[in-house]
Amino acid sequence: MSRLNDKVAIITGAAEGIGLAISEAFVKAGASVIMADINTAKGKREAARLSRDNRRAEYAYCDVGNTASINLLVETCVKTFGKIDVLVNNAAVAISGEITQMPDEDWDTLMNINLKGAFRTVRACLPYMISAQSGSVINISSTQAHRSWDNWTAYATAKGGLLSMTNQLAGQFGSNNIRFNSISPGTILTPMLDKRMKSEGEQFLKASIHQAAMLRCGKPEEVAMTAVFLASDEAAFINGEDIKVDGGLSTLPRYFE
Repeated sequence: MSRLNDKVAIITGAAEGIGLAISEAFVKAGASVIMADINTAKGKREAARLSRDNRRAEYAYCDVGNTASINLLVETCVKTFGKIDVLVNNAAVAISGEITQMPDEDWDTLMNINLKGAFRTVRACLPYMISAQSGSVINISSTQAHRSWDNWTAYATAKGGLLSMTNQLAGQFGSNNIRFNSISPGTILTPMLDKRMKSEGEQFLKASIHQAAMLRCGKPEEVAMTAVFLASDEAAFINGEDIKVDGGLSTLPRYFE
């Protein structure tokens, strides 16, 4: 039997990178997946690809920065598949900025997407999970919530907020058999990282590789399989935990450019 057989999952930011890898891994493990993203063309294309061979993946447009969009997403999931077993909060934007110069607008945009977006999805999904007395919520945080990176204060703050939210909700809703856990990826080979490599050059790539004790960047699939485990019944007694998928980055003395 597949590890996620008969489970229904909502995954935000699912059109590329870690979100796409999680979607693919969930479908292969037997889940039905709503792939939520603002990139309609790529989201539809990837959902169609993952739905081949009788697997079930549906694309749904969703802007996690908008409450009405979130509510429609959840309604669509319930109408399509009848329930919500798993929520993966992956959607995020990356905005850097030296703290003394960062505009309010950049800070507010990042918080609205990376932190408040997760609040919105949890708020919308929880009533269905409480009714079913079952659920797994996986928040994608970051090693930046654990370490110091120059000029990434806002991003780290939002990701740290996700860790606190995870801990709070794990304690509050554990008695409802609803589990809240998080994953903190390190440097992962995603389109977001690729953009930085193109703009910042070879030195950035070398520094990224040498951050981890394993001397390489991670793969989206390695984060995805951690999410499969947390979503599965194999993790039925794991609640309120953060799993670092960072190749040992967080064990080393410091981050360096």
